[in-house]
Amino acid sequence: MNEAYFWAIVALARQTARTQRDVADSLEYQLCRLSPEQIIEFELHFRRLVYQAETGDVYGAGCLLNWDYMSDDGFLYFRYWLVSMGQAAYEEALRNPGSMAKLDIVHDRDGYPLVNDEDYCYAIYKAYEKVAGKEIYDDLRLRESQKNCVEPAWFDWGYYTHEVMAEKFPTLWQNYLSSQPDKAAARKVFTVSSEGISGEG
Repeated sequence: MNEAYFWAIVALARQTARTQRDVADSLEYQLCRLSPEQIIEFELHFRRLVYQAETGDVYGAGCLLNWDYMSDDGFLYFRYWLVSMGQAAYEEALRNPGSMAKLDIVHDRDGYPLVNDEDYCYAIYKAYEKVAGKEIYDDLRLRESQKNCVEPAWFDWGYYTHEVMAEKFPTLWQNYLSSQPDKAAARKVFTVSSEGISGEG
């Protein structure tokens, strides 16, 4: 499977999903039409793209989309979601994280942005198990790719204060502020003190 085929499957899964919450189920359906070998190749492409997106500025911009700082797991699920948004959105986000201001963000019933998708990765595993009759973790290539993967550059989440956000991602920052009724509280979310995040209970 080449990268163009990978992105075609990602695009088809999004196009055929009824809602944001259905994208993972749609991906699983598409992958179940492939061979076990092709699903493994899809997973290898997916892992590489998720690792590649583990940068400080993608994190900072993602926090604005998320309306809060993200945990390690939260940032991982955010990158799953970013891949699921398709090739153009993903590649532009890596070149210019502020470009994510142009993305069409879906919100839940309480008004919070849906910018993470933990199930997207599990869709790959479930499809493989259905097609191959065994768990994907048994595949030797995946084990080798895990061993050989390059650790991403370290970054300090605390660097991304409201001052830095406003300077680095002006459109995202303004979009975030405009979505918050209490502007002072919105700034406080991204204020870091020697004790940690300001306002932590």
